[in-house]
Amino acid sequence: MKQLVFYNQGAGKAAQFESLREGLDTPETTWVELNRQVEVATTIDQFVTAGGDTVIAAGGDGTVHAIVNGLMQISLQQRPRMGIVPLGTANDFAGTLQIPDDINEAIGLIHAGITTAIDVIHIRGEGLDRYFSNVAAGGNCVRVSEELTDEIKSRWGALCYLRGAVGVLADMQSFRITAEIDDQRIENLDTWAVLIANGKTNAGRIEVAPEASPADGLFDVIIIRDGNVLDMVDIVAKNLTGQFLASEQVMSCKAKRIKLLSEPPMRFTLDGELIDEQPIEFEVVPAAIRTYVGQVNALN
Repeated sequence: MKQLVFYNQGAGKAAQFESLREGLDTPETTWVELNRQVEVATTIDQFVTAGGDTVIAAGGDGTVHAIVNGLMQISLQQRPRMGIVPLGTANDFAGTLQIPDDINEAIGLIHAGITTAIDVIHIRGEGLDRYFSNVAAGGNCVRVSEELTDEIKSRWGALCYLRGAVGVLADMQSFRITAEIDDQRIENLDTWAVLIANGKTNAGRIEVAPEASPADGLFDVIIIRDGNVLDMVDIVAKNLTGQFLASEQVMSCKAKRIKLLSEPPMRFTLDGELIDEQPIEFEVVPAAIRTYVGQVNALN
């Protein structure tokens, strides 16, 4: 197996980089440290041209996000397989794929060679054309992400997202949306947040879409309606007890496509990437990337 490893030296568990090297270093392995100067799509294209067949994302959800966007620039016929070694703060998508947090066990899945074709989501808007694999979170979710500093991430770990929410809960902003979800239309609905979920968890293994599967050709639409403080308490309580979708403030459905307009404009984070452009359309790309996973039957 000829493999290309993108690694994030600054990821939450990057101190375990030595174990990563020991598990993956072969004469057929190319190593690339991920930074702003690296052209991921170009690097992958050159790797494929040279006969490469497996690209590995060693880092957190942000690293996986960068590699997914690079892979989607390669034609489906030539697109290499993807492996994930979770080294980040949250590793949400790796969790959905049943990939262990233990580095050696995650590498063992790659060596075992069991893959499944996972979906990705294509997101478009004015000046925007991107992909994501886990969750796009819009509205007040973005404000939580903006609260996070490197110090908070380091001190709180996966709980940093809950810590970031403290400053937002007392001043929730309302967004009036109009949405076309496949053949259903929603007009002038006041909301706190909209999530488009391909994976089950977001923001540090918080389960936001328990019924989502990255291998069913659909994504889950989660809409959190505007309300009062008591409504927010109910949402948080049900989330902590695994009954998030049972809240009266939460609407959910499965879809292949959604067109979304919001006033004021709703910004999103895509697997940790904050985008300033307002998304207009989300559409699933089924069976887009063959990926090394844990229990295949757990994805459906």
